[in-house]
Amino acid sequence: MDIFNIGFGVLVIGCSILYYYTRQVTIQSKDANFNKFQQLYLAVYLLAMMGDWLQGPHVYALYESYDMTKHQIEILFIAGFGSSMLFGTIVGSFADK
Repeated sequence: MDIFNIGFGVLVIGCSILYYYTRQVTIQSKDANFNKFQQLYLAVYLLAMMGDWLQGPHVYALYESYDMTKHQIEILFIAGFGSSMLFGTIVGSFADK
């Protein structure tokens, strides 16, 4: 077993323990329409997230087809995630207001 799998296992166990000890009782809504909306929203959201994660290897292959080096592709991915982290936080706080 490599270090990644061991680390992943430790994190899963740690998160499970933290979830168990910090969970709160949720109140289920009695409104059937709201519950249906909530389930539909979650299903669509998870499908959108899966689609977003599935595009990663294709974007990598696209950059590689333009004869970009591995280092250049890494820089692009880091810049993209970093800008999402910074600007997403700022734009998200404006949207909440």
